Amino acid sequence: MPLDFSYRPRSPSDFPNWTFPTVDLDYDPASQSVWMYYKSEAPPFYSLQTLRDMADIRESLKLLFRKGLNAKYPVRYFAMASRKPGVFNLGGDLAMFAQSIRDQDHENLSFYAHACIDVVHGLAVAFDLPIVTISVITGQALGGGLEAALAEDYVLAEESAKIGVPEVAFNTFPGMGAVSLLSRRLGTARAEDIIASGRIYSGREMYDLGVVDIVAPAGEAHTATLAWMTDGGEERFQRRRAIAAARRRFFPITREELERITDIWVNCSCDVTPHDIRHMERLAAAQKRFSAGQFT
Repeated sequence: MPLDFSYRPRSPSDFPNWTFPTVDLDYDPASQSVWMYYKSEAPPFYSLQTLRDMADIRESLKLLFRKGLNAKYPVRYFAMASRKPGVFNLGGDLAMFAQSIRDQDHENLSFYAHACIDVVHGLAVAFDLPIVTISVITGQALGGGLEAALAEDYVLAEESAKIGVPEVAFNTFPGMGAVSLLSRRLGTARAEDIIASGRIYSGREMYDLGVVDIVAPAGEAHTATLAWMTDGGEERFQRRRAIAAARRRFFPITREELERITDIWVNCSCDVTPHDIRHMERLAAAQKRFSAGQFT
């Protein structure tokens, strides 16, 4: 049976000492920022547990604001980053994808896909909170890893990061937000070029294309993000928040849009060939080696 995806928000009174199985949470008072890190020992892809942890962080922060405890711990920024060397996030659970496709288990694949959309849409609307969100990409951000990063208001990447949506390699497409998010950043034609090529870009190349907003030298992503957050103080923060809110109003990404596209992805994925499934399984084995720390 799929993992229960009901939300389990943490107590506001325990902030910032919230704990989650696959992610860490830190609070930086100088920048008034909450940092979510994928744990070094957690799967390098989006397991259902990781998706639930991310949804629980969203609901926990919303409850913190509703209870007024953000007055004690002001939150301007939410940053998404990774503690795993060489990896931001490798995207979907390919082993589960491959097995679900072999079994023609549309229900299981759809459950997972809609759990992803729940997380991506929450990020795309900044949790409906008066904050600014930023993804901090170090290492590889592939497939769903890039989709989650793009859902944030701003994207910072190290120059050496490896970024892309390689799903075309097994004759499907990134179905959990890339179509919508890339199209809004770049326009439909350039977004389709990136999706159709399956090419992996460096952080610098993605900055030059306009996918990444801020680029940092290798090893300096965290320092660069803190400097960006604190630059200009309250006035700069308010301007960034207004720009992000205006962008969301002008280019809204609705949950219905994301769900309809991911339903197309489920049907497309279940129609791939046995050859495509075997390629997916080879990539799943690579994800497993990352999980075991066999290479970075």
